[in-house]
Amino acid sequence: MINRTKKIILFIAEGPTDEETLSPILKKIFQKEDVRFHIVHGDLTSNWSVTAQNAIKTVNRHIDTERKRYGFEKKDILKVIHLVDIDGAFIMEEKVVYGAHEEILYLRDHIETRSPETVIKRNKQKSQILSRLSLTGKIGSIPYSIYYFSRNLEHVLHNSSNNLTNEEKVNYADAFADRYSLDPAAFLSFLSGNDFTVPGDYRDTWEFISEGANSLNRYSNFHLLFTDISRK
Repeated sequence: MINRTKKIILFIAEGPTDEETLSPILKKIFQKEDVRFHIVHGDLTSNWSVTAQNAIKTVNRHIDTERKRYGFEKKDILKVIHLVDIDGAFIMEEKVVYGAHEEILYLRDHIETRSPETVIKRNKQKSQILSRLSLTGKIGSIPYSIYYFSRNLEHVLHNSSNNLTNEEKVNYADAFADRYSLDPAAFLSFLSGNDFTVPGDYRDTWEFISEGANSLNRYSNFHLLFTDISRK
């Protein structure tokens, strides 16, 4: 049910373990708001049907899907927060090379894959979409921000660079939520004072992640969400 006395903060995320990891903690931090997750079940920014030209409309469709599902209006939404994995999208084409691996292998300064052409094409599309969305301050009338985990959520929060099974992701999610939902202040300290914390303002962090091999390495700008909210 919708709590009509609270404004909604709508988080758009790729998979259910994103919600399992973060939702219990975020609900403690944003107790005055109604925290909700919309799970895309995939990478919106790597979907071949999405382009830089239609990315904003695509995000808006996802907002409308969640809004219609639960019967709230756009005016009920305080902010939309989009969480994305970077997956090395901004590296140069020559850093994507052939490797005889069953899965794409993400290393500190290059990507190895059986199909370099496909990954190069994906990176070009994904980087264009991310650049477009990072410049978007509103979707319609709703404030919108996009925050990244590079290469992905588990890479940042657990310093794991392996290709994890779904069971491993669930175990990580449960352990993380159990630890920090009891101590949200420790979670905020973990995000804002770590080696992966990208310094600077919102625009600075997006410029940083697009440079060199940074999008392959362990960085996040998610801490800025809490700084931005606290200023309002």
